[in-house]
Amino acid sequence: MKVEIAAKYVSDSLVVEGVVTDVSADGLFFCSDYLDGTGETVRVWLDIPWRGSPLELRGEVRWVNDTPNIGGMGIKFIDVSLEDRMVLSSLGLSALAGGVYSRPGGEA
Repeated sequence: MKVEIAAKYVSDSLVVEGVVTDVSADGLFFCSDYLDGTGETVRVWLDIPWRGSPLELRGEVRWVNDTPNIGGMGIKFIDVSLEDRMVLSSLGLSALAGGVYSRPGGEA
């Protein structure tokens, strides 16, 4: 599902703030001009407005798009808890209801 959620990406070689623009049951797309290689194990924190703290997810970079201004990384989730899957599912319900997601810098 298409979303726009402020996020933080952390791997052994890269720490970057960006935006998640797509989420599915299996993974997400982290939009950034700073990229890791495929196979990198990562953590991504999503700033979901109705949660008191960011949602932390583990994953692996499965593919990379290095196109300027629209590039990023496709990340497959690793060991997502049932509770976190429920939060991810609720993103789709909020989007259908016209919910607004936070953008970097606190803009809505």
